[in-house]
Amino acid sequence: MGPQDGGDQEVFDIVDFTTASDWECFIAATEEAIHEWRLSGEGNPSPLTRGQLATAKWSERKVTIKFADFPFEMTHHSIVSETVESPPDEPEPSTDFDDEEAEKLPKALEDMMNRENDFPARAHCLVRWYGLREFVTICPSNPNHPIMSPSKAKLLLSSATIAANNTNCQVPIFVQVLWPNEKMYLGVGLGSGVRTDYDMVHFRQAPPQCTHLTGLLDVFKNKLQCCVTSPPVLVSVRFTYVLTEWPHTLWTQQPPDFDATLTEVGFSDLGKLPFGALSDPVSELHLSATWPCVTEDVLVDSDVYSDLDPGSAPLWTARLVTSTSQPCLLSEYLTDFIHVCRNNQSISQILGPDYTQDVDGEIAEFSSALDRLTEPSVPSLSSVVGRVRKGHKGARKFVSAQSGENSPIPTDILIPILNYLFPDAEGDDPSDPYPSTLTQVPEWLAPNGEAADHPLKALLSNMKSSGVDGLVWRLAVVLCHVAHSLGGLPAAAHLWHEVILELRFRWDHAVLIPGVSSGVPDLASTILHQKFQMLNCCINRRKAREQSSSSKSSNEDGDDEDEFYECDEDMEEDEKSNGSRSSWDKPEGRIKRCAKLRLLKTNEPLYIPFTQEPAPMTEDRLEEHAGVLLRLGTDALGSQLRARMMSASLLSDMESFKAANPSAVLEDFVRWYSPRDWIEEEGSDPNQPPQGSLSTRMQIPGNMWREVWTNAKPVPARRQKRLFDDTREAEQVLHWLASLGPGSLCCNLLPTATHASLCRLAEERLLFDLPAPSSLPQPCHSSSLATVLDVITQRAVRLSRQPPDTNKYQELAEQIAEVEVCVARAQSVRHKILGDAARAEGSSQHLEELVLRLLDSPEVSLEGGPRGPAALAVRKLFQQARKASLLLDDSPQDDFSLPEHRQSYGNSGHSGAVSELGKPMGREYLLRTLVPFPTAYSRPVPHRMFAVLLPNEFRLTGAFSQDTTFS
Repeated sequence: MGPQDGGDQEVFDIVDFTTASDWECFIAATEEAIHEWRLSGEGNPSPLTRGQLATAKWSERKVTIKFADFPFEMTHHSIVSETVESPPDEPEPSTDFDDEEAEKLPKALEDMMNRENDFPARAHCLVRWYGLREFVTICPSNPNHPIMSPSKAKLLLSSATIAANNTNCQVPIFVQVLWPNEKMYLGVGLGSGVRTDYDMVHFRQAPPQCTHLTGLLDVFKNKLQCCVTSPPVLVSVRFTYVLTEWPHTLWTQQPPDFDATLTEVGFSDLGKLPFGALSDPVSELHLSATWPCVTEDVLVDSDVYSDLDPGSAPLWTARLVTSTSQPCLLSEYLTDFIHVCRNNQSISQILGPDYTQDVDGEIAEFSSALDRLTEPSVPSLSSVVGRVRKGHKGARKFVSAQSGENSPIPTDILIPILNYLFPDAEGDDPSDPYPSTLTQVPEWLAPNGEAADHPLKALLSNMKSSGVDGLVWRLAVVLCHVAHSLGGLPAAAHLWHEVILELRFRWDHAVLIPGVSSGVPDLASTILHQKFQMLNCCINRRKAREQSSSSKSSNEDGDDEDEFYECDEDMEEDEKSNGSRSSWDKPEGRIKRCAKLRLLKTNEPLYIPFTQEPAPMTEDRLEEHAGVLLRLGTDALGSQLRARMMSASLLSDMESFKAANPSAVLEDFVRWYSPRDWIEEEGSDPNQPPQGSLSTRMQIPGNMWREVWTNAKPVPARRQKRLFDDTREAEQVLHWLASLGPGSLCCNLLPTATHASLCRLAEERLLFDLPAPSSLPQPCHSSSLATVLDVITQRAVRLSRQPPDTNKYQELAEQIAEVEVCVARAQSVRHKILGDAARAEGSSQHLEELVLRLLDSPEVSLEGGPRGPAALAVRKLFQQARKASLLLDDSPQDDFSLPEHRQSYGNSGHSGAVSELGKPMGREYLLRTLVPFPTAYSRPVPHRMFAVLLPNEFRLTGAFSQDTTFS
């Protein structure tokens, strides 16, 4: 085809004006958020009460909106509860216009003129500058992409204005410009025919005209383009003085010195977890002198004269500035301990094979010897490892040959630690013996103590831990010290290695382990404590067995006569009446007669035999045994095997019974062992053998008891195979302990370490008077720090009965850290405010109340103003700090009682009276009035200006309204 004539066709660009632009979409998204948050129309909240902006809870609702591809975060800030009723005897907070006009103006303007919330201690910066209870902010979602262009800022502000106008939203809307740390906002508020523009300027240095009240009044009136005469401008002024140095109260808390602890202080600090902040948790004290809401002609503050002396201010307030992320000893110890728990390496992997090769070889030798069920003695490990012995009474106090200067823990520190864990090695008079009775509750919480009704008493008694100040307790505390102060993981591995050697030595020489509860393993304690109890059980059984063997050997060596058994007169009579027995049928292992019971067949007295004690078992062995029984199944063969496994103790008792009663039958054994399974006939002759029968379950064919009785031989307990093989059990316990790395060991000790931390925390009596911070978990009905400690303890009790979870314990450690910080702050404030009186019994009550109020509130009012007792204590702190600074400067001290010092200015160009408090660190001026604008015949509308002067910052914010109806 040939080319077509270009004139025949024309291309037209079609523009669809019905498509929404990016700007219109942004406005629509803003309006949608306003409708979703129900900000349209006029609200009717109750008037603000005194200090409500600082003490009320605030809520934030957020949504993301976009202008093209640029995202913004739109946030609605508001007080949670606005329905606050004023007390009947207290008038409603005053405003600067009558009720008729207040109903016509937006609530934001009424809040702006409210006199009861001029300088909120803790609030959003826009709340402090403009006194708002509700507002909306639009900020860039990415703080690294701020709004720097004035044209973009105006476009965003005009978009917010259109959205507010379309939705009849009377809540002020602000747009954040410049970098976020500059806190620059432009805002607008509409409603009831009034438009309010919120604007601000921010400089490093204040213009000379703006360094005093007179100049700021001129700026304010010039902005309004009129001479404000009626009503006059209302002024509120606040000067803030900052105390950062505490020369008379130096922070004395130091990290623990292990050398000093072991050589000078002794074991009292070694067995106690440290507590407190390493540095002063209170960094600053702010004292504010306020002249609240007076007319402009009352105060004089110009470039040549000022009567703003803090001593004449009617209102003094104080607040604390605390350090963030304050390191504290107790929480650091617990955190380092949890860090060790997360390591899965063995001792040899940490210390190296050369360090533990001898011990590993010895353990392997004993593991291969487990089949030797009866071993008279176990070779001493001291002959293999080569140790330096100290102490006496058969208990070793040594360190392995590898321990020396290059070891993780030096020998001069290791030996005192081992002496603390095993004090019986020191001799008859150990420096720190174990308590006679081990309980879960410390002595100061004992029933006879002062804290008998302490709420932690019941909680701690339910914790699956170990006895206070027992071996496991001391081991957990010492490992906390080692993990934090002596090298962490390698030091923990070294100490555990030495403890294992000590336990091996004690088993070799049949020396009991101190600091362990007596008796069979307590399943309510930790598994490590159960293992130590099991090892002690093995040592006791071994000692009893060896003593019995030694006694028998002595008798055999003395003469070769026949073996005789003691018997009472009844036994002699029975022998005479029944005739002589053969040597193989001679009764053995009798304790005494069993009441008046007689054997059914021969009418001989029935004797109670010596029996073997049941084998004690630890928690893990019980679970293992139960698992084996469950895996046998429910078929006939499995049931038979299960019955045989469970009948070992029954067989031993039957053999002992047969040995003590050679003529007995199964019915005799049942009458003694299980009387409920013997049914005796009524009317039996008491002089004749009783008549009766076994119970139904005993007569079932294939009954296990009858089968076991048939197979049982008359063997006394001392000649039977041991039900509890102490040698095998001890070797298994030692093998289990040796297989634990320091991480696994600390995991088993986590409940005990947490238990010790909670007890250490509860020792601080100040804790029970302090309020709880909002960041901590607490019941709704109480805000006491002691109640929070109860909640933390309840969680610790639950965790102690679960497999160790380091993440959950880390959360618990963080909660403990917050409580510790609160107590440390209280100690610091008491030390500063009360001084030496903090250690006295009768310290001033009003100062104690001041300490609690400073800790509980963001800002407190000092009763009596500058001449009250609380203000005198605070002024003393400033005076001492200023005197110390003048001494350091070597400059002549001025007399601050002279008028020229009370009314003069410094050389910085900023106004401010030099007083005993020094120069003010910050000055704030709040100006407001109600005048017609923009014309003289316009409706009177509120105006507000707020100025902040800091050493390197000046900020001037203004909220200026205008009547849009009569303009």
